Amino acid sequence: MSLVSVTYGLSIATIVLFGVGALFVARRRLREQQDDTEFFLTARHSVPERTIAWSFYAAGVGAWVIFSMPAYVISAGIVGLVAYSISCGLPILIVARVGAILHRKYPNVLSLGDFVQWRFGTIPTIIVTLVMLLNMSIGLCAEYTSIGNLMEQVIGGPRLPIILTVAIVTSIYTAAGGLYVSILTDVAQGIFGIGLLLVMIIYVAITYRPASLPTPLPEELGPNYWGWAACAAMPISMVSATVFSEGSWQRIWASADERALKRGSLWGAIGLVIVCFLYGFGGFLAIWAGFPLSDPLGSTAFFDLLAAGKESAPAWVIIFASLATVAMNEGAVDSYQNAIVDTLASRFFRGKNVWYPRVLVFAINIPIVVVALKGYNIIVLFLIGNLVCTICAIPVLLGLVDRLEGYYTGWSMVFGIITGFFSIVVFGYLKMGDLSAGMQYVFIDSYDWPSFVLPLVFSVVGIFVGIGIEGVVRKACGLPFPIALTVREAIVHHNDSQNSSSGDIQYAPDKPVYSQGEEAFREVK
Repeated sequence: MSLVSVTYGLSIATIVLFGVGALFVARRRLREQQDDTEFFLTARHSVPERTIAWSFYAAGVGAWVIFSMPAYVISAGIVGLVAYSISCGLPILIVARVGAILHRKYPNVLSLGDFVQWRFGTIPTIIVTLVMLLNMSIGLCAEYTSIGNLMEQVIGGPRLPIILTVAIVTSIYTAAGGLYVSILTDVAQGIFGIGLLLVMIIYVAITYRPASLPTPLPEELGPNYWGWAACAAMPISMVSATVFSEGSWQRIWASADERALKRGSLWGAIGLVIVCFLYGFGGFLAIWAGFPLSDPLGSTAFFDLLAAGKESAPAWVIIFASLATVAMNEGAVDSYQNAIVDTLASRFFRGKNVWYPRVLVFAINIPIVVVALKGYNIIVLFLIGNLVCTICAIPVLLGLVDRLEGYYTGWSMVFGIITGFFSIVVFGYLKMGDLSAGMQYVFIDSYDWPSFVLPLVFSVVGIFVGIGIEGVVRKACGLPFPIALTVREAIVHHNDSQNSSSGDIQYAPDKPVYSQGEEAFREVK
């Protein structure tokens, strides 16, 4: 049998095996307890520390790591690799702490969009929902693209069968068990992937014997502009992207308590940083040694390291690497599916039966699989999503600041997003001297640090300018600034609205707490 046939067969068998295990867990839970839609989406307060740690790790690592980390090294070098690796774990810690604050203030929210609805109103919620859907769809597309690249560029087979297998199997067990089952499978997938990685580390330690290693490091691998730029660009972009990924917030709701959340996120982040660095460092070693690269962009450099300068690595090593990639891919894919479904269900299917989000699991995959078959550059896909998230991150997070409550409204939030966007449009124009070329530079060509720093600064400026403009308008029209309800009053208001609603799910009320309705505000005296 050929390597393609064996690898393909074992990869599909691994995917199906995890899927069967997930269905077994889902069926067992179904016999023990009938979960409502809220638990299907959030698994609220059900996951202990160790399990949530594995889930944070597995949801974050993905197959993209094996391709994107080495590809980034080829331009940003060792400094960029360190910055990128740390930035992969840092967002989990930050979002977990922010999530703990949000959960204490708004204990009944089911998604980030739910919080924005409570805090800012309908129009900001629509904007945030669209940004989240774009960001998570890009992440899911990157996962499908990565597993397709594995089979097409490394193994030499077609990309369609493996993408369809992952999409169908994960959709089935995600629809059957929801977030809770997805989190439990994360444990097995994470352990399996790390076990195979350890085998590959030992193999590389034995076989990595390059004829010579250039010293000092070549310019593209040593400290350079793009590496130092990554020290600002990567933390900002990764934190912002994590804020707008519902998967992270779902794990906040699912954690058994705040202690489990904080400790679990810490261990998950540490594991993510280490594994991301190891895969990227493998690509670094291959490029440093001058091994022939099967992809000039460096995305397959880790596999070129395994080949150790030869035409191909031993078959068993390629199979091990492929199975590790498959396990990482499946864990990330089901997390994205659950996250996208949560965002859509909490926004558009309030009070509906649990089968609505289950059907959504299948529907969302169709357009994303079609795009993944095109094989777009993964780094470019992430750059687009990360920039959009960076523009919107500060306007959303400032909604948690108590001192701004009542003065920071949906209007000034949207104004902050607009100023953040125009700041990078102006930067791109000044950088390239042309609007079209500037937009391409910012959104497609480069992770340049001003592209990520400027939106943060100017979104804050826009917010306070918006507050000032709104204040002038309110004063001129004789309108007071609203003051938000206290947390206790907000919960009472929320529960009152629950009593008059129907369905098997408890959502935040359709009218946000921070609307101008007299039932939700007290006027400033």
